[in-house]
Amino acid sequence: MSIERALKNYLNCVGPKVKDKDLFPIIGEDNNNALISTLFVLANEEIDDMDDSKALDRVVEVLKLMENILRNGEGVNRKIVSKKILKLYEKLDRNIGEGRRKYKNIRKVQSEFNKVRRELDVLIELNEEKDNKPFEFVSYLMNEVKNLPYLEYTFSKMPALANVKDKDEVSLFRHLIRNYLRSVSESNDEDIYYYNNLIKLILSQKSFQLSVSDKKGCLEEIYKYVDQLSYNKKNGRKNRDKINEVSNVVNLIKGFDDVKEGIHQIASKYNIHVSFDENQIKNAKLVHIPKEGVMTDRKPVSDYLVSIDGDDAVEIDDCLSCKKLSNGNYLLGVHIASVLGYFPYDSDMVQEAISRAHSIYLSRVYQTKDHDFKRTIPIFPYDFSADKGSLKEGENRFARTYYFEINPKGEVVYETFLKSIIKNNKRLSYQDANDILENGSSNTKLQDTLYNLKEVASLLEQKYKGTELYNRVKESNEDVSELRVKKIGSENIVYQCMLLTGNRVAKFFADNNYPCLYRVHEVNEENNQKLQAMIDSLNTTYGGDSFKNLYQLIDGLYPKGWYDVKGRHYGLDLDHYCHCTSVLRRAADIVVEHALEVCYDKEPTEEELIELKEEIDKKAKEINAKQSPIEYFVKEYQKKYHR
Repeated sequence: MSIERALKNYLNCVGPKVKDKDLFPIIGEDNNNALISTLFVLANEEIDDMDDSKALDRVVEVLKLMENILRNGEGVNRKIVSKKILKLYEKLDRNIGEGRRKYKNIRKVQSEFNKVRRELDVLIELNEEKDNKPFEFVSYLMNEVKNLPYLEYTFSKMPALANVKDKDEVSLFRHLIRNYLRSVSESNDEDIYYYNNLIKLILSQKSFQLSVSDKKGCLEEIYKYVDQLSYNKKNGRKNRDKINEVSNVVNLIKGFDDVKEGIHQIASKYNIHVSFDENQIKNAKLVHIPKEGVMTDRKPVSDYLVSIDGDDAVEIDDCLSCKKLSNGNYLLGVHIASVLGYFPYDSDMVQEAISRAHSIYLSRVYQTKDHDFKRTIPIFPYDFSADKGSLKEGENRFARTYYFEINPKGEVVYETFLKSIIKNNKRLSYQDANDILENGSSNTKLQDTLYNLKEVASLLEQKYKGTELYNRVKESNEDVSELRVKKIGSENIVYQCMLLTGNRVAKFFADNNYPCLYRVHEVNEENNQKLQAMIDSLNTTYGGDSFKNLYQLIDGLYPKGWYDVKGRHYGLDLDHYCHCTSVLRRAADIVVEHALEVCYDKEPTEEELIELKEEIDKKAKEINAKQSPIEYFVKEYQKKYHR
């Protein structure tokens, strides 16, 4: 049977799945482009035949076969691949636009289309990455495809493309300005409109960087062209419209701030470390990940694991598993990346991370020493936090696993903490997970895991409520030092599981009178009542976004949490709580992992407990002292560079 027939049978649910290994005998320079065409033809047919009840999971699986071709195939015509992906994107958008007349259950159809769109995102990124010619790729999109919505979507998924250069180190933006001037010179109104809007689009990208020399070079080319248009009065009058048009672009370029300049100067004022020294970068690259069959003191975990994060998450530091037991209880597994599985606690790498307090998320990107553009100042080099230590899909990683058996009342009836080796079976965005929770999945393990997690989260929600004011304030604020309070869908699942873990780990230390770095929160009850009265009095006046802005204002008045060797968390309404679920992004979580090494993994001696208490007290003061400088740094950076 031909591959095309086998694929068609699978899509029609009358044949088995075509696996990657089935493609290997026919992958080759003469066959891979034909295979790609076949895959796209079949995907288009399935989308054309879409109805309200149809699921496109099999289309996604078929498109995943193309990943194998793009990774292993020689002679792939990548421009054709880009064009076919673009056409499929456009078809999805067109069908959704027409869908209100065509489909009864438009939300279900849109959810299925989004699954295909996310797989196309993967393919377009892989196509550009494997080709290793990003300039030619984006230049082709910019000058031949000329589709602004698609370019905007491409930049949102691959932000680095806004800063690519050709083989002579001439930037994409410089080429764009030249093409724009050419269109003005030729009086091509359609191209003038297109390139003008594309200039605005690129300048608006958070990832875009315009160096001082590039800005100067672009302006010099424009001024030279204006001089040619107005070398005498007669020509000046004749070309007045062109000169006015070009002057608008000059103002756009002049108004663009060069983000590279100043970040280190601002950071040094607040003792913020932006870069890492050479030894730390080298050690991050030399990290060895766990291999199958190698003896270790860690327990391999065979459960089906999923991670759920934002679309732009780089550091994946937690996974979840959940299954229903024969006694009616649930076994929830919370699996957290283990920093101390790779580096000793007293190593320079770990101590440098703790000194940084937590990763810093900026409003605009900055340029690193390696000339990459980043929005985050991490506590570990990216080679570790975003690669070797991150819980990437399909790869073994050292972890801390927390198992909780939870009864139908939401009570923890048994728990155990393990040093583990895990493998993330499926990485999901919040939207991916929400789609499956609403519409199901052909992957039964994935579907059952998410359904069980949703049920457990509902049980835990009855136990872990927190105070209403705390929840309202935190829901309206992006505070990386706290859990993100979002009580809907998959975000609620993550919130409840991390909250449970922080509470139970802290309770272990408290019950045994062991030292722990607690997250503490206290509120003056009189001030709390005044804040609540303010909200009640404005409740009828404010609405929608204005009401959300009210809570953002109150956040400046509402007390923040801090770290201490004792104390309860008023906002969460918990006697004991600690941060232990984000070791790749928060220093306190590493300190708690160290405390588990001393107190949970073995029986601690009195001397070890005394030493641990002194260490935790010291780190609490250091991390707390770092919070204000970080806040001031972020505010000054945002004030200078945010547009």
